[in-house]
Amino acid sequence: MAHIPKLNLFLDVNMPQLEELTDQLGKDLGMRQGTQFKALKLLLCNMYIQGQRQVRVSRRKQPLGGKKDNPIDIKYSAINSSLDKLEANGYIIQELGSHEEKKMTTMMPTERLMQWFEDTGWSDEGVDKRVGTYITLRKAKKDNGKSIYIDYEDTDYSKWLSEEIKKYDQLLNSSRIMLLNEDGTEDREFKKFTVQRKFIRHNFKDKNTEFAFGGRMPGPWTNLSSELRKNITINGQPTVELDRTASHLNAMYQVITGAPYPYDDDPYHIVVDGYPVPRHIAKNFSSFMQGSKSAIGTAHSVINHYKYKALKVKNPKDKDIKKYEEYIEFKKKVMPLDIAQAILNKHPKISKYYNNKKVYGDLISCWESDIVFEVVMELTKRGIPCLTIYDSFIVPLEYEELVDNMKDITPYINRRGLPKEVFKMDNYNDN
Repeated sequence: MAHIPKLNLFLDVNMPQLEELTDQLGKDLGMRQGTQFKALKLLLCNMYIQGQRQVRVSRRKQPLGGKKDNPIDIKYSAINSSLDKLEANGYIIQELGSHEEKKMTTMMPTERLMQWFEDTGWSDEGVDKRVGTYITLRKAKKDNGKSIYIDYEDTDYSKWLSEEIKKYDQLLNSSRIMLLNEDGTEDREFKKFTVQRKFIRHNFKDKNTEFAFGGRMPGPWTNLSSELRKNITINGQPTVELDRTASHLNAMYQVITGAPYPYDDDPYHIVVDGYPVPRHIAKNFSSFMQGSKSAIGTAHSVINHYKYKALKVKNPKDKDIKKYEEYIEFKKKVMPLDIAQAILNKHPKISKYYNNKKVYGDLISCWESDIVFEVVMELTKRGIPCLTIYDSFIVPLEYEELVDNMKDITPYINRRGLPKEVFKMDNYNDN
């Protein structure tokens, strides 16, 4: 089963006749406030585009952002009111979420609403995107568990980046991206989405660092399982997913030394006291060390990571349970701190860039996302649609060799003009 898409705040009715019909529906539902009508249109657009399937929508009392993140100026209270009126009149099935279970509310159109769409002449052309921004910026720290997005002032870099993402977004939205069922029939089409790079604001005085932390670029396909992603087609062609090799670690080498990892062996291959460390354990230690305060902090993060994936989620995957059990057994042979030290010993050229707190970890993450985006820009120039899953690329099968040759050697380019001081660890403060 495919993952449930999240409410898209950038959708709006694009035809006067549909707007009139939607307003009439709102009146029939007992709506009186202008904010409710706007929320109704947003909900209807999302359900029409997604078809007869669930859409995740938050009912939490929280601001939905400024003009960049919420260009239609939708209020959470109007969304909640519209959901309840649609449900009460038999137009949607609403399943309320649970904060304790970390489960969002979902809505799904009923046959009555699907028939209303058909009777009133809704079409893809009647739904348009009102893109507020191709870049989001949020505060590093949450406020009572809520992410706080910033309606930032544009810089030269953000203007340039927005234009590049827009080109990429337009290429993808002009392509036919389908998810197939196992029998080859169509499950859903990804359309009317907006690609964004998502940055984190940290305390650093140089203006060029406003968009230098985080920067990943998720799409509506990101949370699909690896097995489901194999069923994605682009313009009717089968696809292949290609991962960057040791992506975060390689990004460190590319930025700090100017070249990828220089040897032919696996950069995560380490041996401690004669025991080869399972690759997934070495990889997790390396990953958590990039944003941890210390080797001890890394050890705690790794065990908590395994515990969460194996024991805390509602339906843990068999592979995650096996990895957790393997790590518990391996800890009886090898001390976690020795694993961390072995990583540092294997990578002396970049060792001092490990264990420098979360802020620096977010900087390293941005190095990786910048390199990924360099590949995306080159493919976009060539008219080749490419979907990214953090550090991997989903492309039509015919471009497998091309992208496989690009993904690990494409260089990091300092397009922000970051000063050398930015890369010094003692310039950062957790906030």
